[in-house]
Amino acid sequence: MIICNIRSRVLVLILVMVTLISISFANAVLAEKAYLSVDPLGTKTIGDLVILSGETNLPEGTKLSVRVEEAEYNSGTVVVKGSNNINWWFVPVDTWGIKPGTYIVNATEIKGYNLNKTGYLYGNAQGNTTFILNGTFLGSEISVPARGQEHAFIALDSIPDKKTGDLFLITGKTNLSVGTDIIWEIRPTILDSDVEITNNPNLSGIMANSQVTRGSDTNRVSLALNTYELNPDEYNVSVATVKGDIFSPDMVFGTVTDYDIFTLK
Repeated sequence: MIICNIRSRVLVLILVMVTLISISFANAVLAEKAYLSVDPLGTKTIGDLVILSGETNLPEGTKLSVRVEEAEYNSGTVVVKGSNNINWWFVPVDTWGIKPGTYIVNATEIKGYNLNKTGYLYGNAQGNTTFILNGTFLGSEISVPARGQEHAFIALDSIPDKKTGDLFLITGKTNLSVGTDIIWEIRPTILDSDVEITNNPNLSGIMANSQVTRGSDTNRVSLALNTYELNPDEYNVSVATVKGDIFSPDMVFGTVTDYDIFTLK
């Protein structure tokens, strides 16, 4: 929020003129049509970390919904500050579990929630593009339950410290079957400590789901992380199997799990 204070009344006429000019300029900005673009992508290969991005004149912090249609990939993101009145948005996409094909990317402004808070209200600003994904499908056509898999493990790869704005893959190895549902949680480590939280700190975190995919020598787990959605902090990244339907309110974390800690600066 920008707060303007008039410091003196030396020239009343000039102040009135400046005020009128300011009001006219503000009305012109409000009347400017909101736009949202999606950058071209071309052809990608399964296993690539695909970075979706685009320009917009929507304000910094505006929430967006970004979907890769037919790939069951849906992500939220926020507008980040750019320059010359042009802002940006970014979404990283982990393609390990996506089938080869041609895909449409849709980005849409989120205005808020509906009255029952069961869904979003969308704005008029939207953009789209297409891209081709080549390669061999490394996922599963069906969701596989974790039960019955003896001696199962997940071992996350070490995560180095990151800077705000980094877009990267969290990866790990597992002997769980391809298609096994897993749940991810990225949360500040202070929430897992005995430190008392006071003064309403600005904490942030993410929960997401994915499936086990096929690797070169063993199966793998991975998650594309967009650090624009997180505040600088120390984070605990945990991954676990799921008990019950992953989309059910009764879903709980399973016993096959691992975690790692990194600092976002």
